[in-house]
Amino acid sequence: MRLVVLLLLVFAALPASAARRFALVIGANAGEPNEVRLRYAESDAERMARILRDVGGFEASDVLLLTQVDAENVRRALIGLNARVRAERGEALLFVYYSGHGSADALHLAGSRFDMSELKELVSGSPAKQRVLVIDACRSGAITRIKGGHAAPGFQIAFDKASAAEGVAILTSSAAGEDSQESDEYGASIFTHYLASALLGAADHDGDGKVTLAEAFSYASERTLVASASTVAGPQHPTYRFDLGGRDDLVLTRPAHADRAVGLLTFPEAGSYLVSQGGQHGAVVAEVTTEARGARLALRPGSYFVTKRARDHLMQGEVRVKQATSTTLKLESLRRIDYAQVVRKGGTDRGAAWSTFAHGGVRGAIFDLGTSTYGGVGFRLDVPFLTVETRFGYGTSSTRSERLEIDTRELRLSMAGLRAFDFGLATVGVGVEAGIDRFDQRFHEAQTPDRGTWGADVGPVLALEVPLGGSFFLRGDGALLTYFLPGETPVSWRAGAGIGSFL
Repeated sequence: MRLVVLLLLVFAALPASAARRFALVIGANAGEPNEVRLRYAESDAERMARILRDVGGFEASDVLLLTQVDAENVRRALIGLNARVRAERGEALLFVYYSGHGSADALHLAGSRFDMSELKELVSGSPAKQRVLVIDACRSGAITRIKGGHAAPGFQIAFDKASAAEGVAILTSSAAGEDSQESDEYGASIFTHYLASALLGAADHDGDGKVTLAEAFSYASERTLVASASTVAGPQHPTYRFDLGGRDDLVLTRPAHADRAVGLLTFPEAGSYLVSQGGQHGAVVAEVTTEARGARLALRPGSYFVTKRARDHLMQGEVRVKQATSTTLKLESLRRIDYAQVVRKGGTDRGAAWSTFAHGGVRGAIFDLGTSTYGGVGFRLDVPFLTVETRFGYGTSSTRSERLEIDTRELRLSMAGLRAFDFGLATVGVGVEAGIDRFDQRFHEAQTPDRGTWGADVGPVLALEVPLGGSFFLRGDGALLTYFLPGETPVSWRAGAGIGSFL
């Protein structure tokens, strides 16, 4: 009797056998003939399928990936997958994901339509104990491409009031009437980018090594709204419908407990981190935004490029993730990159970077009036591949002779356009500067009245910038200027230095 009791206690302590997991993952760049071809729907699907296999507990043979297919192919695949679920002896989970074009009542796949109502019935009627449907689709667009088809109300998937769909959860990338968007910076749909990041570990806020359905949606929804708030299409509000019949929150992935095929990358500080594979301009793998230390991502072994975003700069560097090993990112190994450099290279969706500076220096003599010393302030705008500077300066010069003393004051407003080149920490800018000048001269002789004149100048300019730390930088510049004054065109030089700060 004691042996029986002992065996019962042992079996009670053993974990329940995990439900077998099946997934149908669909990506369709092509929709109806009149719809713009998407760039990232198919790669979204490939990314999702890879994550399910790596950290979701899905066997490779149980993840069916479909791209470049029509509605009939999807229908057959889903019916076939349900048949496999029905043949399963134990509990099963069905995960269906779609990225592509869509409208209020149908998915648009390569010139065909798959009715939303039929999709709902095939998922909710599946014999799987737990069913998850994720739809990332809406309308079509241009620069920040808007996904989907014609102008129609955003899709809403409604359940019958007492549906037998216990254990069903549906996530959509946007609310009714909104657009779902793609991003060139992420190389993905905005919603899928953050959902993928969540599943890899970014949403594991409690640090238990598991990402639940609620955690994944909460993270993806919040970050999607923030990222889309400033786009042309406007804010995107993901929606959900959970009907899980009172079950514990469904665990979608286990990043910290994945098999030995992956490794963990740990972030030692709170912040926002973008992780890419294959160098700085490689494919984006995930993004982590956390207010706590110790956030982790489950990644395949390899070299990754990490970008940490701060208010006025980036920290960038490479890290290697090893198989079945936890690697902590060393922040001291990252290199600081001011936003201005990133903007000038066209490497971010942030359109411009502003800075201000104070400067001083000397200008060569004009008409033997002596070398001028000057000071002033300036503003700089960095946009992709171009830097524009506007500065205001005030200078003085004096000349003395046996018969004459002249004090000259100069006011100058100028603008310069430069092309900047980054060499390590230093940035060199080459361009052209043009200005408007006001000269006022005071003669120390009663019989000679003071006088003033207007002029203009133009010439090549060279600038050098070195970061000092924080948002500050040291700068130096020089120019060779031709002045256009009444009846004269003298040539002079200018050289100066100053300190600036990014705004």
